[in-house]
Amino acid sequence: MAEITLIAHLLNQTLSPDATAVHTSTSELDRLSVAPHFPFHLLSISAGGENQGQKIAAATYLKNHTRRNVDSTGATPSNVSKEFKDQLMQALLRVEFPVLKILVEVFRIVAAADFVKHSLWPELVPNLQSAIQNSHLINGSNSTWNTINALIVLHALLRPFQYFLNPKVPKEPVPPQLELVSKEILVPLLGVFHQFVGKAVANHDTADREMEKAILTICKCLHFAVKSYMPSTLAPLLNSLSRDLMSILSCLSFDCTVTQEDVYLTRWKSGKRSLLIFSSLVTRHRKHSDKLMPDIINCALNIVKFSKHTSILPFLLERILSLGFDVISNVLETGPGWRLVSPHFTTLLESAIFPALVMNEKDMSEWEEDADEYIRKNLPSDIDEICGWREDLFTSRKSAVNLLGVISMSKGPPMETSIDSLSAKRKKGQKKQKKAISAVLWGSYWCFLFCLNFPFLLIPTCLKKKVPK
Repeated sequence: MAEITLIAHLLNQTLSPDATAVHTSTSELDRLSVAPHFPFHLLSISAGGENQGQKIAAATYLKNHTRRNVDSTGATPSNVSKEFKDQLMQALLRVEFPVLKILVEVFRIVAAADFVKHSLWPELVPNLQSAIQNSHLINGSNSTWNTINALIVLHALLRPFQYFLNPKVPKEPVPPQLELVSKEILVPLLGVFHQFVGKAVANHDTADREMEKAILTICKCLHFAVKSYMPSTLAPLLNSLSRDLMSILSCLSFDCTVTQEDVYLTRWKSGKRSLLIFSSLVTRHRKHSDKLMPDIINCALNIVKFSKHTSILPFLLERILSLGFDVISNVLETGPGWRLVSPHFTTLLESAIFPALVMNEKDMSEWEEDADEYIRKNLPSDIDEICGWREDLFTSRKSAVNLLGVISMSKGPPMETSIDSLSAKRKKGQKKQKKAISAVLWGSYWCFLFCLNFPFLLIPTCLKKKVPK
């Protein structure tokens, strides 16, 4: 008891404005960190400290302590005791959100080393499943376990699976750990997700903050689960999942502004994550998404038609528009893409793509403020250069330009060509070249015919340069 009191006092000293006191207390904490019960004391203070500052300081020190003592490469297990893991799970389900954001990093480090890399920690999935099923939004308000906390822990557990664990292995199978999480947690959670979405859509004018956060966190979990792999137990449920995601997108409002605290901001984030899931399904899992593509296209078309309001939309809604264009581009690049998208080309060009390209007052102000930044945001660039840290480079205009390029380069439907006696004598290479050219020009012809609806700038005769003979 005396040791935990001393550690709590030293943590308070680390918050002091006096640099000497901070240095002295940090050195003393480093000396105490070799004790076997030191992580337990930090966890205890994180969950039940005197004030939030002390709790955050304890959680931060525990996170840094875990990083120093656990191999980040996953070559060896963490050697963290079962007792500490159990106490960590209990703390994660009860702490406040500012502390949870830090403690979940401790969980992620240990889970990546033990569960993801070495298939250890057998109690993790059953305990997490029980925590979610018995949390307050699912089992009743009297539960001491917070649903949002449990879902955030699930999100941290699934984070490593958003990328291939062995990218050098061709056609890497779904890891058994992800299959286990999908079977025991994600599949039962889809029923809860359907109920939450139904309530959120029905009560659109009186959105519940906690329920919206739960929907967003479940969307994040599902996105990580299908971004690279497709768990076998999740694939048969994609149809019902897609309907729920489309319900979220159908109730988004593009004609209102919100503050950071508004619950509708969370719904916009859920809509953004829904479009990311659709992009992953189309680009990574064609086998399972072909039947869903017509509905996905109609959903994306209903979103991109708001591109005419780009100048007055907040960043997050513009990002949703950008993803809508990207989903259509991804579908168009697939085998059945032309058949699904070509009937909507005229509507796309008139009501979505060209309105996004028109100059507006926002363009003028951004150009005057920083011309270089404006060029970087609006001119086409290599998409690989954009990372998650610079999402501001994803604009609806760039995505609209990309979609216009995909349309113009589309080969069109397969054509049957008759071969007469004269063409039969031509070389085989010439026939293939002619067939390729005629196929490639279909999308270009479509765009060119649409552009003929607009007047062209005519150069006066007096300004034309005389070409010497």
